[in-house]
Amino acid sequence: MKEIIIVTGVLGGGGAERVFVNLANAFAERGHVVRIVITGTKKSSSYELDQRVLVDKIVSENRKKALKIAEKIKRLRAYFKAHRGASIISFFPDVSAYCILASAGLGMRNILSERNDPYTTPKNKYKHMLRDIVFRFADVCVFQTEDARCYFPAAVRSKGAVINNPMNLAKVPMVQPGQKKRKVIIGIGRVNPQKNFLLLIKAFERIKERFPEYIVEIYGEVGELSSEVTEYIRKNALEDCVKLMGFSENIYQHLLESEVYVLSSDYEGVSNTMLEALAMGVPTIATDCPIGGTRRFIQDGVNGYLVPVNDVGQMATALERLLGNAELQEAFRRKSVEIRKQVDVDKVCDDWLAIL
Repeated sequence: MKEIIIVTGVLGGGGAERVFVNLANAFAERGHVVRIVITGTKKSSSYELDQRVLVDKIVSENRKKALKIAEKIKRLRAYFKAHRGASIISFFPDVSAYCILASAGLGMRNILSERNDPYTTPKNKYKHMLRDIVFRFADVCVFQTEDARCYFPAAVRSKGAVINNPMNLAKVPMVQPGQKKRKVIIGIGRVNPQKNFLLLIKAFERIKERFPEYIVEIYGEVGELSSEVTEYIRKNALEDCVKLMGFSENIYQHLLESEVYVLSSDYEGVSNTMLEALAMGVPTIATDCPIGGTRRFIQDGVNGYLVPVNDVGQMATALERLLGNAELQEAFRRKSVEIRKQVDVDKVCDDWLAIL
């Protein structure tokens, strides 16, 4: 039996949080002691945690940033001393730095993981530098793709492991052959620059006259580009065919009912919603993001379409080929569900336990 401490700033609804919640549940299911330590203010999880997973909070009320950080590190160190036999997992640059400093000299194993495109994120240059530094002090570094690992120097690459995102397949339904669909193109994610939903909207705008019965539905939290996207929809009179639906807790049902899923991002690590769409058998079009997260799972023209980043013309062409094409959609469905073997939480859990 292992003791595992997962340290995070928040327990929100992001992709990284979904990964470590799935892992925590899988570890607990196997009888390991799992603790999630939150260093921020938000404690409630957007995802369902196994009741055997212990959740603790280590925060500072100090208003001065430097003193707040110092106090968090001090409290984390006391926490780690009480659990010296545990392995530590952290996903975010600032939290990873806290863990490296707080566990110094305690002989604890630190596993740090990069969950996005390391060339592009973090956007904050100081956090970017911090991430590059703290990865040198990790015992193991986990990446989503080989290209992400190649960003780092040899000293980091040599202790790196590429591990897929875990998916609890018992909760991920599959599209059935001949299942009735709504004429919907679905996009999912926070409305921010990274997700680039304007690419999807502009591509659909080019073909909508040939597909008047179709609409675009975008599900996700309000983000930095919500006003810009809303204004574009209004200015181009797209209100009847492009809908910003907001956050939904029934995203699997929306995916099942949609004819096509589109990932329009400028960059990603590996998109969880893309993996879910593929695993469910929803015909998928995705941008070929720089570190290969989409290319790792989509073979262009075999189980989905890959299009260049921010290429409106190619996105429009892919949509035009796929919409209403029942034969091609069925071919994509049959091949895409094969990724379930790669992302099954039990297999991914084995990969993580091997490095703890």
